[in-house]
Amino acid sequence: MNIQYVPAKDYQQIHRLRDYCFPNKYSGARRDDFHYWIEHSATLGAYDGDKVVGQLLILPLNMTIHGENYEMGGIGFVATYPEYRQQGIIKKLMTASLEEMRQHGQTISVLAPFSVSFYRYFGWELFFDKLHYAIPNSQFPHFGKQLDVVKRMSFEWPDSTLFEAIQQFHNAQASVTNGGMLRDAAWWKRIERRSPESHFAACFLEQKIVGYIRYTIQDGIFTIHDFIVEDHLAEQALWRFITSHAASVHTIEGITAKDSHFGFNFENPQFPKKIIQDVMVRIVDAFAFMQRYPWGDLQQTLYVRLEDHFCPWNEHIYMINKDGEISIIEENSMCEKHMLTLPINLFSAMMVGYLSVKDAVTFANKELGDEEIHHWQQAIPAKRPAFYEYF
Repeated sequence: MNIQYVPAKDYQQIHRLRDYCFPNKYSGARRDDFHYWIEHSATLGAYDGDKVVGQLLILPLNMTIHGENYEMGGIGFVATYPEYRQQGIIKKLMTASLEEMRQHGQTISVLAPFSVSFYRYFGWELFFDKLHYAIPNSQFPHFGKQLDVVKRMSFEWPDSTLFEAIQQFHNAQASVTNGGMLRDAAWWKRIERRSPESHFAACFLEQKIVGYIRYTIQDGIFTIHDFIVEDHLAEQALWRFITSHAASVHTIEGITAKDSHFGFNFENPQFPKKIIQDVMVRIVDAFAFMQRYPWGDLQQTLYVRLEDHFCPWNEHIYMINKDGEISIIEENSMCEKHMLTLPINLFSAMMVGYLSVKDAVTFANKELGDEEIHHWQQAIPAKRPAFYEYF
């Protein structure tokens, strides 16, 4: 079985494999969107002779971690034909993808798993708890009457000036949001192709955009796809806009972070909610990642030994000095008693702020003194990640 880049002459095979292995067949704009990403991603194929029997796309994306924006490989459309399963094809594709991402400077990777345990085996780990909510009309929030400045547009009836302001605002917020992804023109085009019925509403204060939502309305359900605000006043203004649709919608649906204190917006927040864990993260190149990492309070030199069965270049002991400088060192008795030892999946979840150091050590079934745990925790910025993109 040969793993290689898929040439243009075989792109139709990628379409056929995706359509066979996924529940919905793409057509129209969605098919056009998928073809764009076949062309602009690292598209890897597993070949049996001239036939593509397995595939994986690495989308060239980015991710902000504690204020530092990293090149990120978005793993998507992983598939193989059923008659070729149980032959290690996906394992070969996943291993090749890690080497590919490292070579192209994508030090971190994100994917949406069909099975958490499957991708955890390859070093990815959960890192965001989404809260899905469905608010019935009787429990819509009330923030009083106020004349807010809200401007509206849609993909069908665009306003180029407003759309440009929304895009700039989105990226400004993403750059300071732990887990945020900067959206370029290609990604906005992808959103338009996949959700052409989207509407936008942007809130302004003194001619400056302070928040926006992207939403759809269908069958009496107001679905919020993006809800990005600068502050709580902008959030209240957009909720007033949303609830102004009360005469024509019976439910508001959306997602937010589980730890966002969402219920404080509502007099009666006891409406249906569901926690979904559907995104995983992985550090691909630990040395390169830590070199750029925005360390917090480095009170003393730190040591970490990483375990990574699929990226041998990560399996080292790393020393982080008080200036945040990273070195790969040999094992010695001096550092051993201060050593944090973690598998790459737990290290990844810890470094992006999802797991505390104590939890990472506990889940790894390792031992580390309370003082060392404290020093590590001080060195890692505290804000938890939130990741709302999908691929």
